[in-house]
Amino acid sequence: MPTLTEALQGADPGLHALRTASTAETGTSNDLGDRQLAADVVADEAVLKALRSSGAVETASSEEQPHDIALGGFGYSVAFDPLDGSSVIPAGWAVGSIFGVWPGSQLVGRPGSDQVAAAYALYGPRTLLVVARGLGGSSPVCQEFTLGEGGAWALARDGIAIGDGVRTFAPANLRASAENEAYGGLVRRWLEERYTLRYSGALVPDLHHVITRGGGVFCNPTSAGAKPKLRLLYEVAPLAYVTVAAGGAATDEAGPALDKVIAEHGAKGPVCLGGKAEVEACQEAMRSSVV
Repeated sequence: MPTLTEALQGADPGLHALRTASTAETGTSNDLGDRQLAADVVADEAVLKALRSSGAVETASSEEQPHDIALGGFGYSVAFDPLDGSSVIPAGWAVGSIFGVWPGSQLVGRPGSDQVAAAYALYGPRTLLVVARGLGGSSPVCQEFTLGEGGAWALARDGIAIGDGVRTFAPANLRASAENEAYGGLVRRWLEERYTLRYSGALVPDLHHVITRGGGVFCNPTSAGAKPKLRLLYEVAPLAYVTVAAGGAATDEAGPALDKVIAEHGAKGPVCLGGKAEVEACQEAMRSSVV
């Protein structure tokens, strides 16, 4: 059976097909009601093909196909967002893919802390894969790989760590700050204290900036008029795992994001990811979130 790293590296979403895929809407929506781009469908098919061929995946589920899909492998189940940030593709901005890996054949009804690994791919000036594993053990690992000529992955960074003292912020779901008073106050504090704004509107590159700088915060609270958009299974749980494995923190409206049980494929929620001190400063805004 392939190692976890080999299986995740094998989930390269058909980059050549993705680069040339149309950014036009297909005229269809997935089962969760999201409008689909042709690129979403291409990426979804490519990831499923790679996961099936790995032989290591029993069950898969994607944001484009939010149900359990038997893949005939053995060892793990993978939930993934094949193309996170597809709405910014027409502008030529960086986007990514997100993967969460659970042991066995079950995905729904488990917390994010049950994951044995998680990863994200970033498609920008370079193609990167950040893989985290071993959380809950004595020495979790977070590594970055770069895609080179001929499709070979090379280890670019080992022992990735998120710390404190980096004054950058990514204020997602900013509309919520008009009703969530704690969030509004938090945004004003960031501006008054001259934090640097680093927000693209695509989750993977926004988190990767935190990973690259070794700190900072991505904050996505909600309010009555600005409900959650991020899905626990496909986005929140995997990226929370990566963040915590790198030494950072990940919280939702109730506490550690990895503790939340994922009740259904389409469940949504708020999340805050980043350095521990910066995430702690966001707690009041997160507690004021509406789910």
